Amino acid sequence: PANAQIVHSGQACVVKEDNISERIYTIREGATLVLQCLVKGHPRPQVRWTKTAGSASEKFQETFIFNETLRITNITRMQGGRYYCKAENGIGVAAIKSIRVDVQCK
Repeated sequence: PANAQIVHSGQACVVKEDNISERIYTIREGATLVLQCLVKGHPRPQVRWTKTAGSASEKFQETFIFNETLRITNITRMQGGRYYCKAENGIGVAAIKSIRVDVQCK
């Protein structure tokens, strides 16, 4: 089965809310967001990035990014939200990891 892990530069804190722990990565508006989805598995899993809206107007343009590295230059607050990395290779259950990105004002 596929295995996935999201990595990034800088620190992310783990916040527990209602017994659910989630990783939150805070970035300044205007900076470049780089998230990498490290995958393992044989055959090599395909990676797909999706995002749930932090705001309704920014739905990732409904695009899926089929790449291990997600890069957003000059990030805006509208682009904050939860990003999902899904890795699947057709064997077993897909691996899904998520991270919440909070974009702070300059």
